[in-house]
Amino acid sequence: MSDATRTIAVIDGNSLMHRAFHAIRQPMNAPDGRSTGALFGFFNMFIKMVDTFHPDGVICAFDKGKPRVRMEMLPQYKAQRPPMDPALREQFPMVKELLHALDVPVAELEGWEGDDILGTLARRGEAAGFDMYLFTGDRDMYQLTTDHVKIVSTKKGVTDVVIMDPTTVEDLYHGITPELVPDFYGLKGDTSDNIPGVPGIGPKKAAALIVQYGSLDEVIAHADEIKGKMGENLRAHIDDALVSRKVATIRTDAPIELDLSDARFPTFDPVEVTRAFSALGFTGMTSRLVRLAGEDAVAAARAAMPQEVAVPAATVELPAPLTGDEAAAALDAAVGAGAWVGCAVDDDRTEGALFGLSHTLWCAAGEKILRLEGDAADAALARLFREGRVVAGDVKALFHVVCPADSSVPAAVEAREVDPERIFDVAVAAYLLDSERASFALPELGEAYLTETLPAPTDELPVAALDAVCSLRLMDVLRERLEKDGSAGLFSDMEMPLLPVLAEMERLGLGVDTSVLAAQSAELGAEIDAMVEKIHAAAGEDFNLDSPQQLSHVLFDVLGLPTYGLKRTKRGFYSTNAKVLGDLAAHHEIVAQVLEYRERSKIKSTYLDALPALVAGDGRIHTTLNQTVTATGRLSSSDPNLQNIPTRSELGHRVRQAFTVPEGSVFLACDYSQIELRLLAHLSGDEHLIAAFCEGADFHAATAARVFGVPVEEVTPQLRSRAKAVNFGIVYGQQAFGLASSLKIGRAEAQEMIDRYFEAYPGVRAFLDDAVRRAHECGYAVTLFGRKRHIKEFAQKNRQLVAFGERTAMNHPMQGTAADIIKLAMVRVAERLHEEGLAAKLVLQIHDELDLEVPEAEVEAVSALVRETMEGVVTLRVPLLAEVSYGANWAEAK
Repeated sequence: MSDATRTIAVIDGNSLMHRAFHAIRQPMNAPDGRSTGALFGFFNMFIKMVDTFHPDGVICAFDKGKPRVRMEMLPQYKAQRPPMDPALREQFPMVKELLHALDVPVAELEGWEGDDILGTLARRGEAAGFDMYLFTGDRDMYQLTTDHVKIVSTKKGVTDVVIMDPTTVEDLYHGITPELVPDFYGLKGDTSDNIPGVPGIGPKKAAALIVQYGSLDEVIAHADEIKGKMGENLRAHIDDALVSRKVATIRTDAPIELDLSDARFPTFDPVEVTRAFSALGFTGMTSRLVRLAGEDAVAAARAAMPQEVAVPAATVELPAPLTGDEAAAALDAAVGAGAWVGCAVDDDRTEGALFGLSHTLWCAAGEKILRLEGDAADAALARLFREGRVVAGDVKALFHVVCPADSSVPAAVEAREVDPERIFDVAVAAYLLDSERASFALPELGEAYLTETLPAPTDELPVAALDAVCSLRLMDVLRERLEKDGSAGLFSDMEMPLLPVLAEMERLGLGVDTSVLAAQSAELGAEIDAMVEKIHAAAGEDFNLDSPQQLSHVLFDVLGLPTYGLKRTKRGFYSTNAKVLGDLAAHHEIVAQVLEYRERSKIKSTYLDALPALVAGDGRIHTTLNQTVTATGRLSSSDPNLQNIPTRSELGHRVRQAFTVPEGSVFLACDYSQIELRLLAHLSGDEHLIAAFCEGADFHAATAARVFGVPVEEVTPQLRSRAKAVNFGIVYGQQAFGLASSLKIGRAEAQEMIDRYFEAYPGVRAFLDDAVRRAHECGYAVTLFGRKRHIKEFAQKNRQLVAFGERTAMNHPMQGTAADIIKLAMVRVAERLHEEGLAAKLVLQIHDELDLEVPEAEVEAVSALVRETMEGVVTLRVPLLAEVSYGANWAEAK
């Protein structure tokens, strides 16, 4: 290849590390505790960049020291930037070490910014006949674009990019060509770098003036012609505009010693890269990086590395798929032999495509890959669920192919025909091993757990085919991990038996009366309009209540509400988030009205207006109940989220009135009473706490009597509610600060209440301390049934994050055990309803409550059955209590 056609990528290291750091929200750490989130984002971008652009050379530039060159022109340059987060700062030396392992030259120069190094290399490379790609998140770099210099500009996160060339720059800035970008910045300035520009001239005005007159110099020459305030500002700030242009001009003459023809990629030692990246725990990424140098590099790394290091995986060669009679025969053999079959469906019928008729079932059976089409696919899947063994990335979604979540469509298999021992959900297995993983999708799990890499999808073996293979390969690894982790019992005795129960609930759905929703929407709409009018009148002006910027302007500029201690957003106005408004609402009626307006608008848009569109062919709403979303082990609900309807508000009550049951039935709710506090009594073994529950007295009043030192009969409602706040606060590991703000009392008084609580219940203090100590020792908290929650915050240096982890360690034994108990209760209730031939059905689960649709004739029998089952699912040192209520709709049942 001649040098003339070479492509060189130059990375703006500072820009991309900052972007990556803010894009990866989950804290990530190396085994030695150092933060690695920014590195993970940065090298994900790096891999994507090499895969997309195939550069022959890569260079990475960094800032070094103070940006002397620009500070001499503009002393306040970048002065307003807050100091770098320590968790990001510690990753800069690491990124340079890793780039060194990849044999990527790092370019930095004392007193110069990375931007100037990019500018210098761009011009040198272009002069030498190379195509240059500059990777950055900074828009001022657009001035460097030419036919041979393109900017790959990161948008959201780091891997979402747009390629800028002279035409796209001109389109973006309405006629500003790359060479005029510094002139444009001269007028509009740049708040992120403290470049002043001309006050009152924003991007649109700046572009219009420069396009009209041709350049900044010409705009200044014609300043006298520019009318009004803008002309005044311009004439007063000519020097600011000229300095701003100079500061925004990227230098292309940095004295950097680097020969571009030396920048070749990939030239790294695969063994070195494997060692460096594996040490940070980046297993999947390591194999993707090594693979950039080809399969020979992968083989070299495998041969050279000691066994204990995660070696990059070789790519598996997959056979051609079997179809027709051959596929049918292979499926027969697999079912007959009791073999596990990895399954995935490729179905474009669901996307509403006009000609979307392909409906393919992909199966991985042993080493074979089978492809079944149309009706044969459905028949094979139904048979696998009835008599085979199915492993998949999402078994419940796969099951809904043959048993749709719409009871008006016939089902080929009923949920109760599915034997929990014959299904293996890969995502649920991975969730039990680490409930806070960022993703439970098959490609990510394959990368994390498999030693071999699957090939890229092709027309012959599309994504669904690879998913089927990946599921089957993951099953053995995950099963072994579950055994080792002590979580195999949870998987086989709790989560897999629950899965068909959830599938049946999703198919049945909840009855809903759309006319009630429509009437409520109209009623609430009128109330909202009246509220908006009232708020506008109080503010003395009309404004958009849904615009945080306009609301901030009205509250803090127009009405002059106190801003002490409030933070400004990136765009410079004071925040109006729920916490800020909540704190102000007690003192300012208009703020209380704004909060009420927000709650009403949210209920109207989220439920009253959105639910009718979600009604299926059977006239019912079908939520999805998720087993792998919350970190605690609880189920979550989505599309729509029915667990989020406010419980205690009159608005939530209204929405629930629309959830109805057929004529002759009732909506029955049964919920655990104070289950987490009862679990605290059981787990802590505190005799006084146990006694309070066993005597069946009013528990919160009993606590008030002990904490405040008064006889039970003298406990006032106010003392009882304070004791209740402490009781629940303790379960959540709440400290004095949290209790003080929830009770609106001083911190010293809150601390005294907590101290007195622990004096009254010394066993609780000992249990919580022990829970924190054990979690620090083993890195996780655990429930009564062995469900682990790994506490990654303990590896952080930030004390607040560690304290958050400690609160998790205190709360998980109660909250996680409550989640386990209700899951067992659901499985048992569903079994008993079926065994006893009852027509009642489970329709929903919310936190500690089970909801059923029950024929009136069965109310008594079902009430007793559900209460007994829920109370008897586990034996504790204190009684578990469940309370039944029912009514004509969901609202009346509660």
